[in-house]
Formats: sequence, C-alpha cells, structure tokens
Amino acid sequence: MSKTPFRILVIGSVTIDNIAVVATKNIERITRGNGDTSYLLLEQGKKIGAENISNHVGGGGANVAVSMARQGFDVDIMALIGVDHNGSKITQKLSDEGIGLKYLITEPSSETGSSILIYSHDQNAAIFTNRGANSYLENYLDVINFSDYHLVYIGSLSGKAHKCFPKLVQKAKAADCYVATNPGIEQLTYHIDEFLSVAKQIDYLSLNKLEAVALLSRSIHKLKRHFSIQLKDSHAIPRLSKAGVHVKDEWLPLEDAISIICSAGPKYFSLTDGMEGAYFFDGEKLFYCSSYKVTPWGTAGAGDAFASTIVAQLLMGYSAERALLAATRNAGSVVEYVDTQTGLLSSTAIDQLIASPLSHNQVTLLGKKTL
Repeated sequence: MSKTPFRILVIGSVTIDNIAVVATKNIERITRGNGDTSYLLLEQGKKIGAENISNHVGGGGANVAVSMARQGFDVDIMALIGVDHNGSKITQKLSDEGIGLKYLITEPSSETGSSILIYSHDQNAAIFTNRGANSYLENYLDVINFSDYHLVYIGSLSGKAHKCFPKLVQKAKAADCYVATNPGIEQLTYHIDEFLSVAKQIDYLSLNKLEAVALLSRSIHKLKRHFSIQLKDSHAIPRLSKAGVHVKDEWLPLEDAISIICSAGPKYFSLTDGMEGAYFFDGEKLFYCSSYKVTPWGTAGAGDAFASTIVAQLLMGYSAERALLAATRNAGSVVEYVDTQTGLLSSTAIDQLIASPLSHNQVTLLGKKTL
C-alpha cells in the first residue's frame, strides 16, 4: 500500500495529552439513576495519588493521520501548533510516522493545544482541553490546495474552528475529493445548522451513539426520511437494535435513526456503541459487528481508529463487511493502551487479526434499504 495512488488530507486537532490513571479506590464516582451519566468527584484541596502519569501526542487530527499512514496511505495533515516544546514534540512524532507536514502550521499568537485525561473506574476518561492554536484554523483555509488530494478527512472542530466546517466540505467537493468526517458532539449540539448545510456533500459520516442522539435531537424536525431500512428476522439482534435510540423522550428504532441521518446526505454511515459493538450502513445494507473483547486501559481515540480504518478499507477496495470488521479490530487494539496512538495497527497487523479464527462470524447483515 506504500504505492497507493490515493493521497489523503486530514484536517483536525493536534494536542499533547497528559494522562493520569487513578485507582478506583482513590477517586469517588456517582452515577445518575438512569445509569446514562456518571461523574468523578475530585475533593477540593486534596492531593490524589495516581498510578501513572504520562504525556503523549494526541488530538483527533493526529490520531487519524497516524492511523491511515500506518495502513499504507500517503497522508498530509492540516493542523496548528504554537512556538513551544509541545509543538516541536508533535512535529517530530508526525514526521517519524511519515506524515506530510506542509500544512502543519505554526500560529505565533497561541500555544500548542493540550489536554488532561483522567482515567478511573470504567476507563472512560474525563478530559480537560485547552484548544490553543487549533482555534485559529479559519485564518489558514486558503493555503490548502485541495486538488492534490483524493480524500479529505475532517475531524472534530471544536471552539472557534467549528466555523470552518461548511467551507472545508465545500472546498473539498469543489476539488472533486471524497469527504469523510466525524464532526464531534459539540458541533452537533451547538452548530447543527452548519453541519446540515453541507450534509449532502459528505461521503462518509462516523458518529458514536451520543453524537447520533445529539444530531437527531436537534435536527429530526428538519429532516425528511427518503427511504427505510428493513431489518431481517433474527434471534441474534444486538441490544441497540432492540432498544432503539432515545431521542427527545421517545425511543426511535435504530433502523429509523440511521435512515433519517443518511437521508440528510451521507452515503456511508457508521455508528459505534462502545463495548456493545458497531454498525455500518453502506447505502444499501446495514451490518453489525460485535466488539473486540479486550481489557480496556482507555477509550479515548477508539472512534478515530474506527472511522479512519473504515475509510482506509473502502479506499483499498474491500467490502463493507471487511471494513467494519477491520475498524472494530483496530479500535479494540487502541483501547488496550492508555494513549490514543500506541495501539493503532498497520495494514499487515489488521490482515492477521482478520484472518484469525476469532474473527469468524463476527459481522452480521441486519437489514437492507427499501424505498
């Protein structure tokens, strides 16, 4: 794949992730009665012992770029850093991964973005984020030559960078690029009209369950369903397919939620549900893959690994079933590590995992599109 003709531009954040792993006994947690939300309690003024504290290169843009480079693609990244040690560390890491840095831009008026991740209990991190230079993306859009690329992947754009999303999609499509994106819950919660304005130009959309609920909660009255998905009769139906999606005090069947989202525009759509598995709709068929059974150290970065692998597999010409299986395996590898990039797999490693007997019969055809 090092000779692949596909060149990819990844647009998104780069950060230094400072990660603290805290033993369950050292930090309290409370959970709401419905079980959907839990909170870590930090006692004011108390010094809390951590099992480990480390720092790593992260950020959605960096995660996706590294993932696709390891899978054999020629990748450039569009992101902003500051004039500081963290910016130098990110530059070196991306260079070591073979990622093109022509659009890794130094913003002199800001520091490099950074995050603090606290892992405890179920290892789903609480994250404090300083977006830093990433917020200034809007100032540099005109430097990109989109005609150099076959595909543009747009990661989550938080803070002031959200304003760039419609223009980025429009510029990419004007250059005849495929567009893949995972817009993030902040964009779908507070800036839904920006997303909907260009949704029909998106080729692949990846969301987790919370992001899908945010999109539907704020736009379902604006969307018209143009098709339906008919589920197959089966006793082996995953839990989300049985329960549906909770949207504005109602339970919306999963197949209806997916058909409504895809009627807004995206041709390909994936929905991840943590350890409950993932779904992929290829425009005609809906597939489900159970999660890769691992002991998670950290869940951050799993979504980036999943979405980037779906894209990579489709570009390589593989089937929707294979793409979903590969993406699930790569995401499973990432959560075995505390940071977001150590577990990202090469194309060779993905091939080996898929060939394993443990991967047999993991993907199920759930349903098909009907008019």
